[in-house]
Amino acid sequence: AAAQEAAEQLVALGHHRIGIIKGDPSHAASDARLVGYMQALAKAGIPLRTEMIESGLFTFDSGLVAARRLLALDPPPTAILAQNDDMAAATIAAARERGLNVPEDLSVVGFDDSDISRVVWPPLTTIRQPVEDMAHRAMDMLLHVLKGDPEDGDEHLAHELLIRRSTAPPKAG
Repeated sequence: AAAQEAAEQLVALGHHRIGIIKGDPSHAASDARLVGYMQALAKAGIPLRTEMIESGLFTFDSGLVAARRLLALDPPPTAILAQNDDMAAATIAAARERGLNVPEDLSVVGFDDSDISRVVWPPLTTIRQPVEDMAHRAMDMLLHVLKGDPEDGDEHLAHELLIRRSTAPPKAG
């Protein structure tokens, strides 16, 4: 739901060429966030372009490689959703290498509201997740399982989309 909201925000700004940098394929969150992105595009009637999907590993370096590939497309995306803030910061660096300004030439959205999201320039639009609450809930669930108690199953905790300065409507044309 968080990735879908982030992608919907980019669509609401007027973006139709939205790239995504996936995280580590061994993390379930990577697939879930990709599904959210795909749902937002489908809801907006924007065709899914597989060339707009790049893989990363939740690291700055992998995000830099993936962002360079996306920005080398013809035409390149006008916005990129990175599945964490480190890869989003790398996307800003890759944009600068190409002489692009964020958000005037490229909007960038991250995920996690980590420290880098507030110190990179411009500050990242990102998703804040209730990490502490998630950890407490996971421990509670684990304790129930260890005691042999039935568990309620999946629980979704609220996220928050933080609009900062790394997103804007795309340039005309």
